[in-house]
Amino acid sequence: MIAFRSRTLELVIGALVAAAGCAHVPAVGRGGRVYSVRVASVNGHPTSNQGSIAYPACTIQLGDEVAQVWLAQPSRGDSVSPVILQGDESALKAGILLERSWHEATVHEVTDAELAAGIALVYIPSIFNLTTVELTFEPVGEGRRSGNEDDLAKGGTGLDEPVPHRDVSKR
Repeated sequence: MIAFRSRTLELVIGALVAAAGCAHVPAVGRGGRVYSVRVASVNGHPTSNQGSIAYPACTIQLGDEVAQVWLAQPSRGDSVSPVILQGDESALKAGILLERSWHEATVHEVTDAELAAGIALVYIPSIFNLTTVELTFEPVGEGRRSGNEDDLAKGGTGLDEPVPHRDVSKR
């Protein structure tokens, strides 16, 4: 039991260090194609960008962007989970921080295979239960409608539009 708690503490400290490093780099502008990121499900339950502020399903950080994700209401049916963030290939490969609580967090470095497939399953370790988070990635700028008017990354438009290029080399 002590060894397990020690490993959990190592994971949490590692996630916090990674998050501190991520907070200073942009999610878009580092290089590569830009992707819309959705948290499709948490433990098999669809997600939403609205909910009780007291208990989000998870928090996600990509570069300097942070968003909270809630479980969707059962009445929502088969709706698509909203776009939560956007990030370019370099930011995704550097890592996405997924956190359920201070004691349950992980950094997932997205692979080329996951980007090609458009999906990644991330497991967040926990003392009690393993949390499974399903992420999806869609290239931005292909003119696809998300079908969801409350997408966070789109300011409510629900359209996949190109993100303006920011040249960070001139800082």
